[in-house]
Amino acid sequence: MALSLIPALTVLLLAGGFCCWVYYRREFAVRGRFRLTLARVLAVAAVAAVLWNPEVSTRSLGAVPARWAVLDASPSMAALDETGTPVGESAAARAQALASEGARVLRAGEGGTGSQLAEAVATAAEAGASEVVLVTDLRVADPVAAAAQARRLGIGLSVDSGVAAAAPNLGVSRFVLPASVEQGRPVEGRIELSGSSASPGRSVEVVVSVDGSPRQTVEAPPPLAGGMSTVDFALEAPLPPGPRRIEARLQHEDAFPLDDRRIRIVKVGAEEPGAVLVSFAPGWEPRFLLPVLAQATGLAAQGYLRTGPGRFQPMTSDGAASPRGPVDEAALARLLGRAEVVVAMGVDGAAQEFLRRAASQARGVVVFPAEGPGAAAGGVAAGDPQEGEWYVSGLPPSPIAAELGGFAFERLPPLSGVMPLLGQDGSGVLGGSVALEVRRGGAGEPRPALLLRQEGDRQVAVVLARGFWRWAFRDGEPVERYRRLWAAVAGWMISGQAPVGGAGVRPAVAVHALAAPVQWTARGHEGGELRLVVADSAGAVVLDSTVAVPASGAFVTPPLPPGPYRFQAEPSPRDVPAAEVLEPADTSSGVFEVEPYSGDMMRRPVNPSELTVAPDRGRLDGRRSRPLRTSPWPYLVVLSALCCEWTGRRRAGLR
Repeated sequence: MALSLIPALTVLLLAGGFCCWVYYRREFAVRGRFRLTLARVLAVAAVAAVLWNPEVSTRSLGAVPARWAVLDASPSMAALDETGTPVGESAAARAQALASEGARVLRAGEGGTGSQLAEAVATAAEAGASEVVLVTDLRVADPVAAAAQARRLGIGLSVDSGVAAAAPNLGVSRFVLPASVEQGRPVEGRIELSGSSASPGRSVEVVVSVDGSPRQTVEAPPPLAGGMSTVDFALEAPLPPGPRRIEARLQHEDAFPLDDRRIRIVKVGAEEPGAVLVSFAPGWEPRFLLPVLAQATGLAAQGYLRTGPGRFQPMTSDGAASPRGPVDEAALARLLGRAEVVVAMGVDGAAQEFLRRAASQARGVVVFPAEGPGAAAGGVAAGDPQEGEWYVSGLPPSPIAAELGGFAFERLPPLSGVMPLLGQDGSGVLGGSVALEVRRGGAGEPRPALLLRQEGDRQVAVVLARGFWRWAFRDGEPVERYRRLWAAVAGWMISGQAPVGGAGVRPAVAVHALAAPVQWTARGHEGGELRLVVADSAGAVVLDSTVAVPASGAFVTPPLPPGPYRFQAEPSPRDVPAAEVLEPADTSSGVFEVEPYSGDMMRRPVNPSELTVAPDRGRLDGRRSRPLRTSPWPYLVVLSALCCEWTGRRRAGLR
């Protein structure tokens, strides 16, 4: 405590001295300035105390109920039970009953984000709870994390058994369509249903609509209870060119309407692909990297998986296998020859020769070698992969180092299969640079995991490690680092050159998920400012903001309610009112949609035993304190002191 107290007191004294200097050297001499100084010092002291956040006696913070009830307010709680009553009503009644018994109620999972209860458990424990009761329908996204939090903090965790069960529910779990099709060709898709039907044995009708008009009715087999069924379909009548809004809707009423329809946008007669990902060997990486590639570059991206000699299966925009038929090697070579960015995975000796011929015009190439000879496609000589757990250990100076700042290495899963360089040092690889270093077991000599090279007008990235998909497989920090890494690589490849089709601003995807931030790409505006105006279907402006575009060209805006939207973006016209937005030559405009879909009911209920933790009486009996920030008193002191100072300054004639 003494070691932490000294710097806290030092900061407090410096802040208090600055407040006195302001009032006695910079401000006019007015009556009552001692009281004004005291009010400001008090506010600063309270803020410093909250930032310091010491452990203080629970007696000094006031009595706190030992039992807390966490009420699940996620979307699945809006489902109907067998009587037609929302499950959330019975859950609220149970929470009210617990409150009447002395428990404090905390709501969690609001905003359409799903049942994330671990954070609520930690909050209750920090506030002094010794027992937490979960009032939920058991469709919990993080049961392991919630139980782990309770064990770590020593509190008891249980599930209230009085919440009504939802009636049978069936939903469209996935709606797979290609991002684009050639004009005149049929649109092929796949519908996946999950859940349980109230009428087992009867087929399920799904209406497929195009731009709001029903086009085709598809009959799908009902899934078994808790299972999944799949049906393929094709819209044989050609669609007119342009972006087409295609919707799949179940023709029935059930317990949860938010998962009964899915929306996709398909570009008919779209432009040539700007980015092509091809995988010559099976693996997890293509599924995660293809969506990031499309979002980071702002290009039309396509993916292909080799399924046999000369056969390549197309992928959908979300990284899954497409229902479209495979293409041959000649067709793939034509696509690679027209692409701006090529990502090749599982490259061996034979594949590198194919890439050398087909992708010679691409201005950016990312190579994932499968073996030593495959690294020659990136212009380097490397040995065969060395297995083991390789942990990220450093970010040497490179063209993407600034975009990767703040890497928390210890939180990233290990990589594997690192390929050693042959006859080259790690600091200057054929005119390039090392962008990522790893160490086996977290110790020993660092090895390059990612190389960036310049070959004339073309940028080349060579990936000498495997298993980056493990980052994307984990929520939180790892998946965010995965996106930032490959967005930085893609941005480096297309930066400094005129984008095909000119500069432009557009949503990263045409259809955004419910309660998720809206992601954007701004090619040609990197490092500048944009004014972005978004209006809903009625023409009401829901967002009018000036956005600073980072060097990567990707930025996000807050989540929007479900529905169609129109946007307009132009370079920094801060003084133009929203109602007078014109269409200058450098203005980008278009449409996007926020899908009203929630897959919260698709999650199977967990066993209550997974959310049951016995309290650690030894730890609870020894706990006599809790963090200061869990008390309302410091915040009340800050607000009161600031209000008193503001009122005193106005009465004294100060601004």
